[in-house]
Amino acid sequence: MTAIRAAFVMEQSLGHVTHGMNLRDFLSAQQEVVPTWLPIPFTVGGAGRALPLWRSNWSLRASWRARRALEGALGTSLHQAVLFHTQVVSLFSTGIMKRVPSIISLDATPINFDTVAQYYDHRPATDGWVDRQKYRLVREAFHAASALVSWSEWAKGSLTDDYGIEASKIHILAPGAAPAYFEIGRRRHAAGAEGDAAGGPVRLLFVGGDFRRKGGDLLLECMRGPLGRRCELHVVTKDDSVAPAHNVYVYRNVGPNSAELLSLFAGADIFVLPSRGECLAVVLMEATAAGLPVVTTDVGALGEAVLPGESGLLTPPGDGQALEKAVTTLVDDAQLRRRMGRAGLALAETKFDAHRNNSALLDLVTTVAQGGAACRRAA
Repeated sequence: MTAIRAAFVMEQSLGHVTHGMNLRDFLSAQQEVVPTWLPIPFTVGGAGRALPLWRSNWSLRASWRARRALEGALGTSLHQAVLFHTQVVSLFSTGIMKRVPSIISLDATPINFDTVAQYYDHRPATDGWVDRQKYRLVREAFHAASALVSWSEWAKGSLTDDYGIEASKIHILAPGAAPAYFEIGRRRHAAGAEGDAAGGPVRLLFVGGDFRRKGGDLLLECMRGPLGRRCELHVVTKDDSVAPAHNVYVYRNVGPNSAELLSLFAGADIFVLPSRGECLAVVLMEATAAGLPVVTTDVGALGEAVLPGESGLLTPPGDGQALEKAVTTLVDDAQLRRRMGRAGLALAETKFDAHRNNSALLDLVTTVAQGGAACRRAA
């Protein structure tokens, strides 16, 4: 069978960077799809820093950069399909989507995102003219795509209810965790009780660049009480204001899937992500794959990454007392930690295996490309 050439237009911000890395690794190990990789950077450089609208509007920058990169790629060689991740990079390419079978992959719709916008320093949409035009562009892009890939039921519900997309057009595929995390999880639970720290402090792991939005400050406050005498907190963040303290260790410049990050997952006992605002964090998928019990919050689609009471505990966002109680519950009970960690690993094997999910994504790319116009639904 002749290989299909497809362009992968990938947003490079937040957790989407890790997703892009995993997908690119998977693409390099197969021959059915020949990829043209088009990463769309978030950064603003050069003269663009002097243009307020360009500097402040990621959708504008991303869609413009994506359209130019995609036109260059399509002008150089024939492509049978295009995958956009996320819709942010697709808004100025609706015309291309009507000519070339295309997929839009997303973790959240703009309306989803508006529900957590305050924690991202983002202004929710209003009924003003500009926001109505943006909604129109997003809706047209969703309808022009041949298929949509949603990371969660939360995002799928918004696609159907807020944008009028047929449910049959939407495929739920989370990005998942790389194989190395599953290796950690399987080793952890093969070791059984012997894998616990012998008489040492229970090790909590927090991974989040945006420290306050992800609730890191609440976790630090918990460490100032009794938990701080019983636990070690290992913090991976880009936030320079976070300082080491008693039993608090801070790690900076730790890359996705790096040996240092994998070592921290392997050495942890509990993963804690008490986010105030989130869509669906890739790091939660990594934590479950690594066989760790999880404490997180019921915001966005985070609840879909946890089986409450089975693989982890959910707390209300911003509630430090509930967070301390949940973490203490797991600190007190090593058997509960092991049981929840095994349940998390089983959940990850079903829902969050990056290799399996990326394989399904490429199958969808192939189906869309081979179906051509017959596979597409008109706007």
